[in-house]
Amino acid sequence: MNTPSLVRRLPAIAVLLTLLGAFPAAAARPASVLDDAAFRADVKVGLDHLYGMDYAAATEVFSRIEARHPGHPVGPFLRAMVPWWTLLLDPEDTRHDAEFLGAMDEVLRRSEARIRRNPNDMDALFFRTGAHAFRARIYAFRKQWMKAGNDGRRALSNLRKLQKKDPENVDLLFGVGLFDYLVDVVPRQHKYLRPVAVLFPKGNRARGLAELERAGKEGRFVQTEAHYALYQVYMTFEKDYRKAMYEVAWLRARHPENSLFKVAEGRVYVRQGRWAEASLIFQDVAERQVAGERGYSGALAQEALYWLARSEMSAGRYAGALQYLDRLDYLAKERKYDLYFQAAGRLRRGMAYDALGQRTDATRCYRDVLAMEIKGDVRDRAEEFLEKPYAG
Repeated sequence: MNTPSLVRRLPAIAVLLTLLGAFPAAAARPASVLDDAAFRADVKVGLDHLYGMDYAAATEVFSRIEARHPGHPVGPFLRAMVPWWTLLLDPEDTRHDAEFLGAMDEVLRRSEARIRRNPNDMDALFFRTGAHAFRARIYAFRKQWMKAGNDGRRALSNLRKLQKKDPENVDLLFGVGLFDYLVDVVPRQHKYLRPVAVLFPKGNRARGLAELERAGKEGRFVQTEAHYALYQVYMTFEKDYRKAMYEVAWLRARHPENSLFKVAEGRVYVRQGRWAEASLIFQDVAERQVAGERGYSGALAQEALYWLARSEMSAGRYAGALQYLDRLDYLAKERKYDLYFQAAGRLRRGMAYDALGQRTDATRCYRDVLAMEIKGDVRDRAEEFLEKPYAG
């Protein structure tokens, strides 16, 4: 069974639209909040707290910024970053949707009001771009494809306009690069996305990679996002795990408290067959979730427990694998997190039972998988092992 990729854990259109509207860098332009050195310094501090998953500290910084700029779209934009990163820890959790979408709608209202007064208002153009892009992403999470596509198209159109007005802004290469790469690559690998892809101009894989690399090296605000995007690209589409690990190492060195980046490191180890290193990572994730540490959601723990079970099975320790799968099932009963890992865990439970000679229990697990609303390799293997037992 292949490692679950981002296009399996999240709707693939979310990858296509991911971060098209990166937070923009300041450039030498008049009458913009982005040119203020104190503002840029404060935002960087806030973003560091955000990536470190200290949401209270991030909120405090962003609130100060909003208080200094009343009525400006930057306020609700930054305010929305905390529910957004909370959502990323558990994309199936819809409890933060209303807060996030409400803030982005406010960004758009404030931006449009400024644009009516001045069509060349750079701040309004910047934050309108970001709001459309982030709104597209949450619509994609919720499988509202046309809304996602329409907002993504608006974000890209605005991004191109910004690039013409400010061609030296390296941070804009982040959104442009992701567009160039993903619109070229994703529809070829996922046919069902082609109707959405026609909303966008043609992309270019090689150019997109070069633009992302430059944003990661020279960007002011988007370096972390660019390196995370490059990890996703190399991990999911390029299958270049050496480069994926390079990107993860950069992220882990700068944001060691970020649980998403830690899990990313574990995934690369899995792809490389380095089960000992992967197990250390995922054991730590599982333990921190039990301890209630910030940033360690049930969804991440579910994935960690799945890989720990896989590690035990790779060493022929099927009873040990079942212990991890017991904990995974407990999380699944607590609340539905990620259906893929729930189904994959049930499949692995059946395989472990087969290897231990407990065929009745194994067939029950395979039937459980087939009763779930899931397609792909997990379902196919459940059907296979229902017909012929897993041999170990």
